[in-house]
Parts: sequence; C-alpha cells; structure tokens
Amino acid sequence: MQYNTVGRERKGSVTSVHSVSNWFSSLRRTPKKGKVVQKSTYTSRSEWDLTSKKFSGSKLQLKDELCEVVAEMESLDSADDGKNSNKTKMMSMGRKKFNMDPKKGIEFLIEKGLLQQTAESVAQFLLKGEGLNKTAIGDYLGEKNEFNEKVLQAFVDLHDFRDLILVQALRQFLWSFRLPGEAQKIDRMMECFAKRYCDCQGENNIFQNSDTCYVLSFAIIMLNTSLHNPSVKEKPTVEQFITMNRGINMGQDLPRELLEGLYESIKTEPFKIPEDDGNDLMHTFFNPDKEGWLWKQGGRYKSWKRRWFILNDNCLYYFEYTTDKEPRGIIPLENISVREATDRQKQHCFELYASGGADFIKACKTDSEGKVVEGKHTVYRMSASSEEEKQDWITRLQQSISHNPFYDMLATRKRKAQHNSKN
Repeated sequence: MQYNTVGRERKGSVTSVHSVSNWFSSLRRTPKKGKVVQKSTYTSRSEWDLTSKKFSGSKLQLKDELCEVVAEMESLDSADDGKNSNKTKMMSMGRKKFNMDPKKGIEFLIEKGLLQQTAESVAQFLLKGEGLNKTAIGDYLGEKNEFNEKVLQAFVDLHDFRDLILVQALRQFLWSFRLPGEAQKIDRMMECFAKRYCDCQGENNIFQNSDTCYVLSFAIIMLNTSLHNPSVKEKPTVEQFITMNRGINMGQDLPRELLEGLYESIKTEPFKIPEDDGNDLMHTFFNPDKEGWLWKQGGRYKSWKRRWFILNDNCLYYFEYTTDKEPRGIIPLENISVREATDRQKQHCFELYASGGADFIKACKTDSEGKVVEGKHTVYRMSASSEEEKQDWITRLQQSISHNPFYDMLATRKRKAQHNSKN
C-alpha cells in the first residue's frame, strides 16, 4: 500500500487521509439516548476499545491494520519532508545559478519543474525576487529575444500603478530590479514602463502619448542624480526642471503644478537603489568587463601603489585589496581618453586623461580618514604586468568610453513626444 501525497488516493481499503480520519471516528460508539455517563466516576469501555484485555481474533486483526495505517502515515510525512527539503535545495541552487548566469538559472528551474515555461511564471519569480540579484534581474529582463521580451512585458504588467503619480510609480518599478547599463536594454524597459503607467491611469491619464511619459520619467531620474550626487556642484532649480520639459506633451506644456510636485518629491526623498542579497562586492561588480592588478601612480605624490581594478558599467573602480567591499576610488569614464605612456620607473604604462573640453577628470576617492573627497587629476597613470595586459586594458577602456547611444535615443524620443500625434 502506498500514499503518493497528502490527500491523494491510497491503494487499499482506505482511500484517503480524510477517510482514515472518518474511520477512526467510527470506532467510538455513540452512547444510548437517555443514559447519562458521569465522566468523573465512570469511563466508557466500548466493545471496540483496543485497551480491553478480551481481544477476539477480529480485534487483533483490526489492531494490526491500525498500526499499519499509522506507520504508513508517519512514512508519508517523512517522505513529504524529504521531498520538500529536496525542492528547497533545488530552488536555492537555481537562485544561485541565476545570480551567476540568469539564462542558465531560469533554464535549470524550468528543467527541475520549479518554474513553468511561461512568461508569467518567470515574471512572478523575478518580481518576488527572494534571494535574487537585482542586477541579474535587470540583465535578464533587458535581453532582446522573444521569450525575454514576453517576460519583461509580464513583469511590468504585474505592477499596479493605479492612483500613483509618476514619481511614485518610478520608485516602485526601479526598486524591483537594477537598470542595466546598455542603452538598448534601458530603452526597452522604460518604454514598457511608460505604456503600462499610461494604461493604468485610464481616463485620468494626462499624457498625450506614452513618449511623453517616457521622456518625463528620464527627466525625473536625471533630476534625482543632479540633486543628490555630491559630485554635482550646481543643483538644478525647479524653474530649470520645468524649462527642460517644455513642449514634451505633443507640443504642449505639462501642468506647472505637476512638475513642481515631481521636483519637490525628488528633492525631499531621493530614489532608493535596491541592495542585492549576498556578498556586496560580488553583486555590485557582477560580471565585470575586466578586472586585475595594476600599479597606480599617485596624484600629489608620484609614488606607485598596487591596486585591484574593476572595469564595469562605464566606470573604473580601484581597491586596496580584492576582499574590500568598498572601492578606494571611482573614475567615471566620461570626457576621458586613454593612451599609451612611458615612465622612467615602470614599464607597460598607459594613462587616462581629460578630454572633450574638460579641465580635469571627475573622480572621487576615500582619504586616510575614510571621507569621500573629489579628485582633481588631469591624468591617471597605470602600469600593467606585461605588454599584452597593457594593450588589453587599453582596448577594454576604449570600448567603455566610446560614445553612448542612449542620449541619441532619448533626444529622438523627446522630439517625437514634442511633435507626434496622439497614439
């Protein structure tokens, strides 16, 4: 005799756990009407009572069957516990695989039957996000293939933006994952967001088309950076924010009170960037473009120090040790160029230098007291371990500081929002 799962049919005389319960209840004889039993003085002993010393052959057989049922139920509980434990282990393994390689992680979970091979099932898993790396979620949602795009649409549709102003909807949306660095991925994801937000507003939608929502969303994100990034010295005013968004609603201006409200909301409370589960260093610098040891020349004092460098998301980070969770310095690869260099003390040198009209490289580092200070370098000089390593660093850096097409996309979308007719 076997049980498959709780409540399912069992082969034999007893068909379910519910039936077993009823069968146990039937063993208690109902007292005859009119006869009151005093519990304090007398305990009823049914002819079915298994504690009686007068067992007949049928009663012994019944006891054996009872013992068999109880043993099987205990075995069932044990099997279920083992099954659930194995499922939990598989799910945990799937999450780890996802954090290392999102595509392989999803394939593993589908193969093990923990996810269905549908966009809705995967989207719900990603939105729940338990134990998942937010950067990996963003990378998976941004991939350009048919299934990933369906997952993205299902993921966005799971968000309810009704009765939310745009900045509130953005806070909710951007908390569920981290925007990837690639322009094309950002474009697809924010386009889905804009359309979903407009759909949720129904008759209360003030935007003439979703392009207006798209452009204003990015204006809010850029405002957040400008107001709360310590490296930005000149903070935009509310008037500048309003001017920047003139005519984006099919050639018309958005209500002034709306833009003022958005500005004050961001000024009062910046966007919160979701923190990834697990090791901060592994997730923050997930899948870097390049990493390795380099010698770095100091700015004020021209001494050389060995630092661990990580190139990722158009930034160059350097650490004192590979185990450090926070970088000693960050060099954004904006208005910057790279070239080979020669030095009397070190071989295989290259350097980053200010370009594009910039007087110095905008960077920051931590001083000896742990405070973040702004760097004033015109040049960052590094030395690699070999000529091959030097050339590889130069190539990777050049790829990272190349022109970002996203700003062209945003400009095109803004022109479309200003002149296109309503969708």
